[in-house]
Amino acid sequence: MIRMLQKHSFKAKDYGRSQKMSSIRLEHIDKAYDDNQILKDFSVEIDSHEMISVIGGSGSGKTTMLKLINGLLLPDQGHVYIDGIDIQTINQNELRRHIGYVIQNIGLFPHMNIEDNISYVLRLQKTDPQMIKERVHELIVMMDLDQDILKRYPDELSGGQKQRIGIARALAANPQIILMDEAFGAVDEITRHGLQDELLRIHQKVPFTLVFVTHNIQEALRLGDRVMIMKDGHIEQFDTSQNILDHPQTDFVKQLLSYL
Repeated sequence: MIRMLQKHSFKAKDYGRSQKMSSIRLEHIDKAYDDNQILKDFSVEIDSHEMISVIGGSGSGKTTMLKLINGLLLPDQGHVYIDGIDIQTINQNELRRHIGYVIQNIGLFPHMNIEDNISYVLRLQKTDPQMIKERVHELIVMMDLDQDILKRYPDELSGGQKQRIGIARALAANPQIILMDEAFGAVDEITRHGLQDELLRIHQKVPFTLVFVTHNIQEALRLGDRVMIMKDGHIEQFDTSQNILDHPQTDFVKQLLSYL
């Protein structure tokens, strides 16, 4: 018997904060690229508006996990749920508009000025133009940037400014989930620390569920309510920073901590 899946819809909002936050659950996920098995029977749960840091070496499955969460990849086996809804029953374009995604090379559109970059998703959602202006202004203030940056173009900005604009664009439609993949990896240490401060401050003001992938153990421990340490497609330890520092469970975790 063929079971018809009901298509769920996330209601598009103007830019108002939804009262409902988003939990994430990956259940018995298998994912391979050709013959390269990245994730095998991988399961994890992330609570609503948690800040989760994810750390591990190249090929450990960190980026694959992010792409599964926002539907850029489909699992070979298993399911991904947001608020208990299987994301394969959600319109994929709509899903991605409600999940902010920030990557290391930022992905700003070079032919658009900063105002148009930030407002891109809002314009796709046909948000009222006046509300777009108000939201862009609010985000520039939130990012501690000057309003005159709005008429500039990405190649006129510093690395730190580009990252702040990338975060602002990800936050524009008030997504319930933000995914960040090595977002601060291409900036100097002082700028990186400042961006971490900004992210912590923003999350305290406007909570959302954050999954933050990094190669930096100090950054992971500082930002995460919990830290997920991955190796070869499985989780070595998933716990609070303090518990990981006090009670590392595997040799790999101990090795990571030796870099502190």
